[in-house]
Amino acid sequence: MTNRKSNEWVARFIAHDTPANLVAGQSTTVNLKIENIGLAKWTRNGNVPVHLGYKWFDENGTPVDEVDNRRTGLPTDLYPRQETLFGAVLVAPSTPGLYKLQWDLVVGGGKWFSDAGNPSLIVPVRVTDAPHAVTGWRVESNLNIANVTRTLDGDALTFWDSSVAQARGQWFRLNLGSPRVIDGIQFLSPGKGFPQAYVLHISPDGRNWTEITRVESDNQYDVMAIFTPQLVQYAQINLLGSAQSTWMISEILVHAATAWTANASHNAKHAHLAIDNSSQTAWSSQVAQSKEMWFSIDLGSPETISGLTLVSPDEGIAASYRVAVWNAGAHRWQVVAETLNNAAPVDIEFDALQTQFISVQLLQASRQPWIIQRARISHEMEHWLGPRA
Repeated sequence: MTNRKSNEWVARFIAHDTPANLVAGQSTTVNLKIENIGLAKWTRNGNVPVHLGYKWFDENGTPVDEVDNRRTGLPTDLYPRQETLFGAVLVAPSTPGLYKLQWDLVVGGGKWFSDAGNPSLIVPVRVTDAPHAVTGWRVESNLNIANVTRTLDGDALTFWDSSVAQARGQWFRLNLGSPRVIDGIQFLSPGKGFPQAYVLHISPDGRNWTEITRVESDNQYDVMAIFTPQLVQYAQINLLGSAQSTWMISEILVHAATAWTANASHNAKHAHLAIDNSSQTAWSSQVAQSKEMWFSIDLGSPETISGLTLVSPDEGIAASYRVAVWNAGAHRWQVVAETLNNAAPVDIEFDALQTQFISVQLLQASRQPWIIQRARISHEMEHWLGPRA
């Protein structure tokens, strides 16, 4: 039978964002959300203060002694059934290798909660001698938090599992550590465990979010989104419905990109609204279409492209157009499509070629303004970044 003493100091780890990959000796801050589920009040000061600490173990489970084991004080006293969110300093071992990190709380300077058999949080961490593509990436979820870093371990045979049936309100978040320009992201499942209904948002700062893709039901594919290059630090999947199965993520990949810039002959200051990935914004010429009115995109660097789509509302479709790209090899503009008396949004494909500049010019007048909600370009996407890249 469990005695009162073992019930005195008990914690529940609700969430954490421990990096799955660190550089030897690296110091970082980890955010943890913890609930006091014991019988004793946790005090941040006094005779028996409670601190958050950690222990490192090698992949065989042997304690690692030559490490800087920091302890972090609580932000406030915590009564039973209260929870708190705060940042704790973590220092990686000085020797590269695979480790198990044990987060735990310690009372009075020496007694770990786990000494009485109470649960701690154990997270696998890879320590390298130099930064890799995924160094500093973090993942979080409101489910099965002990296994979230399996999505960044570089092993396609391991995976995070929600551990419960799918339900609205479940989420999984990727944090790239700092904002970077990307144009694609993949959350790969191990051939099963696909989220049945979800929405994927991206954000540069954790406050302003853009919806990238939405699947309302019956999804049978990996979560994958391709979009106009955008500054991104966070990407989050939110489930929209229920399913009897759990959902799984085995690996995460992102595609680095160069930022695009847009320009136009009319209302140029708002041209960027056509490439901001938002369905709520759009560029408009604000005046009736006229011959030689134009819209252009600079890809930032040469890319191999093979198609262009300009999403427009019915009242803003280009009545005519000529699409030309700058052929760097031939040092000239090359026309890849031309249409008069047009009644459909621009959606063209052409033989792949390398270019940095794309220009769309109108050939006829129309009473309607020209509107572009989203510009999409089909281009080669190689060299995805991920744990095994």
